[in-house]
Amino acid sequence: MAAAPTTTPATTPATTGTRDAPARLELTRRPGTGPDAVLLADHGVDLRGALVVEAGCGSGHNTAHLAGLGARAVGVDLDHARLARARASYGRVPGAEFVHAEAAAYLRGLPARTADAVLSVFGAFSFHPAGPLLRACSHALRPGGLLLITLRASDTTDHVTLLRRTG
Repeated sequence: MAAAPTTTPATTPATTGTRDAPARLELTRRPGTGPDAVLLADHGVDLRGALVVEAGCGSGHNTAHLAGLGARAVGVDLDHARLARARASYGRVPGAEFVHAEAAAYLRGLPARTADAVLSVFGAFSFHPAGPLLRACSHALRPGGLLLITLRASDTTDHVTLLRRTG
């Protein structure tokens, strides 16, 4: 697996937490509603063995769910407290890794065109300028790879966007 751009102890695989992956990918602020991981499959992402990066993984719920479906799922977050929570909750889910890094820097540190999907579910795209993140995603995503961004559109509406890398 590609190493994160930093070598701090925070980038080492977690050794705590449960081995149980959550039952559902949550893409909205209303758990149990809206699309879930089938959305990725419907757009050509076979999660078995896929490299999936969650940019701004927060609690780690979605990263762990994707790992539970067979992905090599890497949750990246800058917030130490959220990352500690992710590791405590899901650190033993096979295939899940939680890395302390800035999302764009982590993605730029991956070998070019190796990620099958990048997700930002109310994550990095909610807090950082889109330009550098989009360029980093373009570097990391394989041709045909998928970028999924979920943003809060209003107090009651969420917006899910899917982009496919070409060429």
